[in-house]
Amino acid sequence: MKKILFILIFISTALFANSKIDYRTAKIYKDDISSKMAFSMQQEGALLIDVRTKPEFNHLRSKGSINIPIFYAKNGQRVFNRNFLNEIYEVSNKNINRKIILICRSGSRTKLASNLLAEQGFSNVYNVTQGFQYDWIKEKLPTEK
Repeated sequence: MKKILFILIFISTALFANSKIDYRTAKIYKDDISSKMAFSMQQEGALLIDVRTKPEFNHLRSKGSINIPIFYAKNGQRVFNRNFLNEIYEVSNKNINRKIILICRSGSRTKLASNLLAEQGFSNVYNVTQGFQYDWIKEKLPTEK
């Protein structure tokens, strides 16, 4: 099972690296939720994964969130994190049925991340619709540096 999942992740990563995906209009496979709902689910044990870059995450983040960037900044460009799917798989304790909440600045990057996870069989993926900047902070939910 582990070997098959690794092969699938490798193939999808290789295909993605050569494709042009408009992540701003990507279809969401799972529910869009508010930051209040995300916080409640996090309190019940769901993983809150922040897909922003490390500098964004280190500046200010949702309390208790885990940073797994979907992109890295390289020479002023966003470059796909080829280890993204594997890192999610590891942090979820290799449980593709674990509840995972994705958050970014405004909700755009999480659309792409949601699609990638759904394509790999993750079945409980949620997207904070307006993200950290426009919903989590607005609702004055817990943050940390």
